[in-house]
Amino acid sequence: MLTNNHPSTMQTRILHIFTRTPLHVGAGSSVGAIDQPVIRERHTGFPIIPGSAIKGVLRDYVARRAATGTDGLDATGVDKLFGTGAEKETAFAAGEIGFGEARLLAFPLRSAKGSFALATCPLALARHARDAGLNAADFPVPAVADGQAIAGAAITLAGGKVALEEYIFNAVADAEAAKKALAAWSEKLAGLLDDAVLREARTRLVILSDGDFSHFAVNACTVSQHVRIDNETGTVADGALFNTETVPSETLFYAPLHDLRRASAGEDSAAARKAFNDHFTAERLLQFGGDGTTGLGFATVKLA
Repeated sequence: MLTNNHPSTMQTRILHIFTRTPLHVGAGSSVGAIDQPVIRERHTGFPIIPGSAIKGVLRDYVARRAATGTDGLDATGVDKLFGTGAEKETAFAAGEIGFGEARLLAFPLRSAKGSFALATCPLALARHARDAGLNAADFPVPAVADGQAIAGAAITLAGGKVALEEYIFNAVADAEAAKKALAAWSEKLAGLLDDAVLREARTRLVILSDGDFSHFAVNACTVSQHVRIDNETGTVADGALFNTETVPSETLFYAPLHDLRRASAGEDSAAARKAFNDHFTAERLLQFGGDGTTGLGFATVKLA
């Protein structure tokens, strides 16, 4: 399980997560005027999905599939892959899969031309290239200054400018290097999933500076207001107004899954590993985070 040509000593595969509906994975405490913010990286402000959340969702999904006797998995195989804890009478045991946090790779923004753009930045691309073991010559990470952009044809205005949200960006000076990087990454991201919107990355991808991208990742999420209903009166409870932040639909994350098998692991679990790989090599629809009953957090996932 989880083998590829990654140059590091730990075998790793990449799980891509593309949101179909807004996503709320909460930080657990209010931040400023937002009562229920999404969890973010402290140093960049990028939204993330913690590895513990991914592990919990995948374990629940796989366990339910195993209970039906399909996909070649059983309860023993689930415990082998995900580990055992206090819910088991047996001793605690670590699972064979290590779940990294899902990092931001592309973020949707309003565009004056073409309706919307899929934005990314050199930092996000460099992280993905490192974690996925991509060849730097095939997938160059461009240099982009603040206020500049490398953009696809569908969102580029006359003169090479791009208008995103309330801001206008100029084309980068090194047109040849920019064109090469944009072409490589546009094809790469568009081919990660068989999704009609993600395929638009071929013409809608825009590479911004790390600082500009971070600004949008922090400020371009949706904040919606909610109220709590008093069960006795059927009306709004006093002081029950609150707001919730969500990451928008069509946001692309990726999470590294590490093979943690040890030589002393004992019983061979090759069948469980193969079943897991085979199942998630095809696209699946899963729900992450809170408020699933109101449609939040549904995403397409695929193991590369």
